[in-house]
Amino acid sequence: MSLRLKLTAALGVALVILLVGVASLYALRQSTNAAAAVEHSEMVRVQLERALTTIVNAETGQRGYLITQDTNYLAPYTSARTDLDHEIASIRALTGDSPLQQSRIDSLALIADAKLVTMNETVVLTQSGNRDSALKIVMTGRGAELTHRARSMIDEMEETQSEQLTERINIYNSRKRAVTLVTVIGSLLAATLSILTMLWLRSGIKQLEEAKDTIEEQSTELGDELTRSQSLTDRLAASNDDLQQANTAAESARVRFEQLLQSTDESIFGMDAAGVCTFVNASGAQLLGYERNELLGRNIHEVLHHHHADGSPYPLEQCPIHKAMLDGTSVRIADEVFWTRAGRAVPVEYTSSPILSGGQTVGAVIAFNDITARKRAERERERLIGALARSNQELDQFAYVASHDLKAPLRGIANLSQWIEEDLGESVPPDVSEKMALVRGRVQRLEALIDGILQYSRAGRVRSAAEQVDVGLLVKEVVDLLAPPPDVTVTIEPGMPTIATERTPLQQVFMNLINNAIKYNRRPGARITVSSRDAGSMYAFSVADNGPGIEPEYHDRIFGIFQTLESRDRVEGTGIGLSVVKKTVELHGGSVTVHSALGEGAIFTFEWPKSTEETTAA
Repeated sequence: MSLRLKLTAALGVALVILLVGVASLYALRQSTNAAAAVEHSEMVRVQLERALTTIVNAETGQRGYLITQDTNYLAPYTSARTDLDHEIASIRALTGDSPLQQSRIDSLALIADAKLVTMNETVVLTQSGNRDSALKIVMTGRGAELTHRARSMIDEMEETQSEQLTERINIYNSRKRAVTLVTVIGSLLAATLSILTMLWLRSGIKQLEEAKDTIEEQSTELGDELTRSQSLTDRLAASNDDLQQANTAAESARVRFEQLLQSTDESIFGMDAAGVCTFVNASGAQLLGYERNELLGRNIHEVLHHHHADGSPYPLEQCPIHKAMLDGTSVRIADEVFWTRAGRAVPVEYTSSPILSGGQTVGAVIAFNDITARKRAERERERLIGALARSNQELDQFAYVASHDLKAPLRGIANLSQWIEEDLGESVPPDVSEKMALVRGRVQRLEALIDGILQYSRAGRVRSAAEQVDVGLLVKEVVDLLAPPPDVTVTIEPGMPTIATERTPLQQVFMNLINNAIKYNRRPGARITVSSRDAGSMYAFSVADNGPGIEPEYHDRIFGIFQTLESRDRVEGTGIGLSVVKKTVELHGGSVTVHSALGEGAIFTFEWPKSTEETTAA
């Protein structure tokens, strides 16, 4: 073999070693990229778990606050309002290469915003003293439904990430094997060619001395390359350890999620597309009288939902849970029954939400609660309402009978005094005539007092249908009915509203206030002004006068029944008018106040709802 051929063979060996090194570097780079992709998928999954935990913690804090009204429970809810935006933004950035995940994170953001709005509404209502309204919002199940939707959306995203994680782990393992294979085969090939070349060069060692030096240099380079390859292999092994730790962390997160599901007071079970139970938490199993493993693997409809409350069969095709799962929709049922292991029907409300995978419904999650106590309370409420209605009717009958029976002798006394004066004629002494007039005045006062008591007892109990009332026109009619003296000026300011309300109670309030302003203002040039202003869900009406005024220490007393500040012999009155005003206004959801000082007139202000429907709903 010629020296040129041997040199060419040596050059070929060097080229093969170079190709082996290039192939090893390429395989190593691909393996490193695969490891980075695995780490990226794990980061997405961890952020999803954090978002779900934030939502659940916020809901737990909100419910704790609603139940205990302890503001310490609001800490997780308050932090969730900023943490959740940060976590969703982080997920969005990590999944920027996936249009599907971007669409899902948009949906998750909308659900999270709706959840925070719902929780904020209940917290604000509770803070403003409307805790019952807040609890009613919670009992609608809207918040729970949003939580389940968020959980379902996160489950879908985690499932997608799990699929990507599995795929990337497979790619990583295959590329790791490729690195090892390329390194081993390249090394064996290079070593074999080196030996052959050395055998070829032994026959012409003198001529190949320079070629031998070149081969030795190339062998050294190959050793260095093998060392670097070994270092890369060690790094890959370390990456594999990190991946195993990530898998351990994922399993730990799954266990924590399972513990969270089991620790919630809400009863929950899940089923697959065939209606077979796949999981049930401890609360649900306990409510139904089963052990958890006794429900797993059994058909839910056949075990829990087989009959109606009246004992009639409940066909599967009529079951709302089954129909909603077929349609891939959510459904909320406020009043049905589930059957316990002992054969007892438990009244429940439940929400069924579909589990989706790849656009297909693969099952459903059902959250349910025992409403036995609520139904018992509703029955008691209906009983009490009926008893109250009967009591009001009996009270009305008693009031009318008592009014008639009390007025009859009073009229007799008044008539008798009149007849005595007529019989005596001009011979009646002046002092006797004065006393007879005093008797008739007292009789009229007692009749007015009886009418006032009857009016006070009926305030708020006799309701009429709401109608459109022009308040300005109503006040004008009240003034016409009262017919104030010529020296009294009553001004109705422009802009009085038109509201949907009961006409008679509002008319009664204005009549009492304006009548008092006329009666107690005995100075010449008396002025009375009626005005209104917008007060949110209410209108604030004011009746102002330039009368003698009321000292501040009497501001509360004047609203008490039978309370007057002047002698009835000086100013005729029953002391009931302002108490009727206060009772009527408060029964319509408003309040009445007085602003006055001695010698400075008085301003009586009361609030009245803009709509009777709003007061009824509240």
